Amino acid sequence: MTLNLVIKKVPGPWLALGVAAHFVARLETFGRFPAADLIRTLNGQISRGHYLFALDASADPARVVGYFGWALFDQAVGERFAATGMPPPDDLASNGDVLWILTAAAQDRSAFFALVKATRALYPHHRVMAVRHKPGGRRIVLDQSRARVRARKPAS
Repeated sequence: MTLNLVIKKVPGPWLALGVAAHFVARLETFGRFPAADLIRTLNGQISRGHYLFALDASADPARVVGYFGWALFDQAVGERFAATGMPPPDDLASNGDVLWILTAAAQDRSAFFALVKATRALYPHHRVMAVRHKPGGRRIVLDQSRARVRARKPAS
């Protein structure tokens, strides 16, 4: 089935937070997060305007099929986050030349890639970084500036 994708922000921070929380909490990875941590993370992204939804406009009403949320850190903060796994405070997440992917969730590959493309278009010259947590405590660090993915063992 081909989706008729629309990538956009939902108007109003409370509506956006509710829609984001409802969507991501249904997905296995995010459903395991403590609710307070998940809501705090989504709220920070939405408050900063660092989020996009993928909507399937062929459904009536349109349905959410993806969500993407990020932060903007400076180089030092982004590198420290990658090295330690400790998220920086929200006051450091609004300005910088590192686009840090915090939340990426989609029900369809095409929705995920459309969200990546739209976000990348907003920040074409930013370094892109993220950490993905895998089973067994392994972390995968994405750092686009090095064009490679590095696996890291958890700190003992």
